[in-house]
Amino acid sequence: MAGRNLHPRLEAAQLWADLVSKVLGGMAVLVAAWWTYTNFTVERTHDPTMVVTVSPSVHPLQGEQVLLNVDVFMENIGKVAIKPKFPHGDDERDLGLEISIVELEPLHHGAEERSTRVDEPAAGIDERDIPWFDWTAGAGNPRPLLHKRNLLAANEDFRHGRYQLNPGVRYREPFACIVERSRLYAIRARFWTEKGSVADLVYIDTFPSGK
Repeated sequence: MAGRNLHPRLEAAQLWADLVSKVLGGMAVLVAAWWTYTNFTVERTHDPTMVVTVSPSVHPLQGEQVLLNVDVFMENIGKVAIKPKFPHGDDERDLGLEISIVELEPLHHGAEERSTRVDEPAAGIDERDIPWFDWTAGAGNPRPLLHKRNLLAANEDFRHGRYQLNPGVRYREPFACIVERSRLYAIRARFWTEKGSVADLVYIDTFPSGK
């Protein structure tokens, strides 16, 4: 008699165990779906996010030359590590951290230019002596000083494909070169990945202060 009662109880216990297992499995699927949605859709943790900032400074030297210092900062503000684009075979284009520097010559005020300007120079100053730049159309014909140099080319980790920007870390890559006085320079830095690039463009002049 006791054996007959035990068998239905075992079957009931097994049914309950199966039910609990299915419920827990369903809850696990829901939790996983919620976690995936929150991290990959709302917070987008799978998207690499970074900021590139160019910070230049000039230091006068003797004669007509100036030392141009450029600090390129790269900050990973995302939640995943970011890797640069590494060389593939003989392809050496658009790699790592690229920097370009061009010299922009000031425009000269002709009769047609003067007639279209709305701002007037200060009294007693010949506007032809004041250099100015057309920021919309560009300031004359730019002369490349440094064309697409990869600042990571000498980095051992980059050469061996190990270089990466970790989340929450700000990296600095310095560069310096000699330029001329009384010039305007445009400096662009681009960090290349397999999906494209993140860039910053700044201008700096070497005109003597007070003139």
